[in-house]
Amino acid sequence: MPKPAPPPPPPPVAGHAAWEDYAIPGIDVRLRRFLGPRRSGVPAINPVYQFREALVREIAWAVWPHDDGDWSPSLLCGPKSSGKTTLVEQIAAHCNIPVFRTNMNVGTTVRHLKGRRGARQGGTYFVPGIAVTAMEEGAWLLLDEISGATPPVALSLFPILEPGGEVHLEEAEPPRYVERHPDFRIFATDNTIGAEQEDTRFSYGGTNPEVNEALLDRFLSTVQVGYMEPMQEFTAIKATVPGIPAQELEGMIRVARAVRDADDIEHAFGMRMLIAWARRVASGTLTADGTVIPFSATGDDSYLLEQAGPAFLDRIRSRAERDSICEVIRRVFAIETK
Repeated sequence: MPKPAPPPPPPPVAGHAAWEDYAIPGIDVRLRRFLGPRRSGVPAINPVYQFREALVREIAWAVWPHDDGDWSPSLLCGPKSSGKTTLVEQIAAHCNIPVFRTNMNVGTTVRHLKGRRGARQGGTYFVPGIAVTAMEEGAWLLLDEISGATPPVALSLFPILEPGGEVHLEEAEPPRYVERHPDFRIFATDNTIGAEQEDTRFSYGGTNPEVNEALLDRFLSTVQVGYMEPMQEFTAIKATVPGIPAQELEGMIRVARAVRDADDIEHAFGMRMLIAWARRVASGTLTADGTVIPFSATGDDSYLLEQAGPAFLDRIRSRAERDSICEVIRRVFAIETK
């Protein structure tokens, strides 16, 4: 007798999307990717972005824990321009997940997160805030500079950070609780907290240390995002600025590492600064007739110092720090003082 046909698959559960197992090429970490066409709000994939496997693994644990437990809000700590925000955005980009991003500062209000009443045709209606929109659409919410949250905003985040927390919308018509989507996740970044930033923890002037300590306790996953290793940094910058000569780029990275290690220089030297510097050095000088003259044609490495000025040096407030960085550049590239 023929075998009976298998039963039809169960109907999809309301609110749950279709997902598939996925791995970023070259990264041995199982992720989950949303099936179907690319969705609105999904960041663009940067094809030259350099993933670090350990960091991807920690994000995967927070978002899709393989012990079948609850997901964890994730706090990404590290120096300025070390790639905290970009890490979250690029994982979301590969996994087809929308990201709602906002910065925490004294101007950020509870209404910005939860929502407010708006006026329309003589009446009022409820405008959902960025956190509520992310929660109800199953997106990722990314809160940059979390230590800048004011006490009222920090308190409003408590139930949002709890996987089963109930968020009440007082200004909705009628007032209601958020219908939390099961795919909602939340991340925060900061460069003043974490294991390597203990001395400046919550140094932002508008914060309340006691409230923020309670806020930190709700982040059950902490990701320390430091600067890339030199070879990975070289690969990332060379892919972004292919015209930069390898020898000059290697020197620039040595400059950046020396500045980061210097006790008398507080200004961060991140990837953005290196890319801005590399672009200027690689581009040369454009004349009125459209001719591009490479800086290397001068035979003098002083152009590397000259281009560092508009790229990043001129916006450093401390003259002492500017002078210290100039000295590092001169030493690395053997530039004589004129």
